[in-house]
Amino acid sequence: MAFSFGVSELTLADGTIVRPPLDGMTLFTGPNNSGKSLLLRELLTLLSNYPGRFEPRHWVRGIEIYKEGSGQEFISWLNGRGYGARLNRARGQHVLPAHPDGEESGLEVSEAMREWEASRLSSISYLLVKKFWTETRLGNQTDSAYWDQTNPPSHPTQRLWESKDLQARFSALFEQAFGEAIAINRYVPSIRLQVGDPGQEDCPPPAPPSLREAYESLPFLNQQGDGVRAFSNILLHSFVSPVPIIVIDEPEAFLHPPQARLLGRYLALHIPSPCQIFVATHSADFLSGVLEGKTATSSPARPLVLVRMSRAGRTSAARTLDAETVTEILDTPLLRYSNIVSGLFHDGVVLSESEGDCQFYAATFDVVHADGRHKNLTYLHVNGKARLTEAAQKLRTCGIPVAVVTDFDFLNDVSNIKKALRHLGGRWEEVKDDVLNLQAYVQSSVVTRPAVIIKDNITRIIGSVSGNVLLSQRQIDEIASELRLANGWKTLKLGGLNALSGDPYNAALRLVEYFQNLGLFIVPVGELECWVREVPGANKKAWLTQVFDGGSYKSPSLELRTFVIRISDYLTSPT
Repeated sequence: MAFSFGVSELTLADGTIVRPPLDGMTLFTGPNNSGKSLLLRELLTLLSNYPGRFEPRHWVRGIEIYKEGSGQEFISWLNGRGYGARLNRARGQHVLPAHPDGEESGLEVSEAMREWEASRLSSISYLLVKKFWTETRLGNQTDSAYWDQTNPPSHPTQRLWESKDLQARFSALFEQAFGEAIAINRYVPSIRLQVGDPGQEDCPPPAPPSLREAYESLPFLNQQGDGVRAFSNILLHSFVSPVPIIVIDEPEAFLHPPQARLLGRYLALHIPSPCQIFVATHSADFLSGVLEGKTATSSPARPLVLVRMSRAGRTSAARTLDAETVTEILDTPLLRYSNIVSGLFHDGVVLSESEGDCQFYAATFDVVHADGRHKNLTYLHVNGKARLTEAAQKLRTCGIPVAVVTDFDFLNDVSNIKKALRHLGGRWEEVKDDVLNLQAYVQSSVVTRPAVIIKDNITRIIGSVSGNVLLSQRQIDEIASELRLANGWKTLKLGGLNALSGDPYNAALRLVEYFQNLGLFIVPVGELECWVREVPGANKKAWLTQVFDGGSYKSPSLELRTFVIRISDYLTSPT
């Protein structure tokens, strides 16, 4: 039997069961004021009082601890993690590192063994759990006083002072993040991390004047900017002095987005195993870094459990994704290398084809809901129709309400329609007749254009080619556009439902309403540019520029207002 310690099960107030990996990360996401920080504080309270009685709480109903190993195995594990005991001759006892806020003399080994075996965790919790709160992130946590070395080091900076190898490894991580090394002047009676390289090798004391001057010229780490200090404090106390459980509230606080991303990567890659990390975050950059860290090495990645929290009025709810599901859903280029993951931190997502669509609909939502309560929505795109519903499915699996907006010509491709139905929960048999009838009508509505003109235009697009030269995506898109000009789909994209009548109109209307119930909103007027017809729509970028510069977006039509309100109602209605 070997030492092991961690939270095996976490029961939330709504009955959700979370099973955190013992050597991995459990990440709590969700909109503002959903209770992420409160959950971490309640978790720490229960850990420090375990196995005491649980009082009713806001988020955490109870926890189960996985605890294995004898008292001696606990002490051996501490020794391997740098918390080894030393003989204090004055007391005649072997002592462990002292509590950072307690007495310098430290805890006697025999007492620590008894507390562990009796599962009384309060007096030894500082050896088992570390916490990082936002409000203390900028304090001076990197400097330490010189200590009586008959006692083991109680501060990670003291460990760096004792081990140049450990200092070099920490310095390498810091240098990768900020471009500077970390130095320690071992010739002064205090231990302060400094930024830079003295350019000379240390030697036995006393130090020569040139080495003293070199150290004196280096700035201190605790005097750097907020981002450097916040990043360093988390890295120092988790990497240098690891414990079984680390709890971090908003690791992205005070960090620029690239630093938040790198910190997520570091925590996934470099914290010594086994370690159970609990994080509450608002940052898509931090989450992206964690996902990068999961795939950065050939060795098996540490598991990640994702818990999305939400609150509607006084009702709290959580959606948990276990490690296998997270790997399957989030560990893909579509989410890892885009801003799609930012949807985790909002109450809903409006997903569209392009950045221009996002800008226009975001502006329209603001105008339509200007006098109402703020809706915590975000507007995301996936560069085209092909991956719209796949992205929606992945986000919905994470518990995020998603509405998809697409142009009317979505209905011209049976394979895309079937794929959308699979992703969104519809059935082909329920729409088959209307789809086929509409397509048969449109394909029979040939625009009178001589075939020779279409041929000449396609030849112009292809140009002078020979051999097995492949067409570019731009050429493929232009050829497809030419072919659409030869049938009625171009007319429908420019007119939408208003370009139809009779049975084709009724079929299209039923399809629009059917997909709307699945959360896929087909633009009823045809395409984005048709919402403001007085502005020429041949070029979307030019159209957007005129719409915004001219202020047309400030007066949406009744039809556009109705469209936006339906999307909003879908995202905010109870599921």
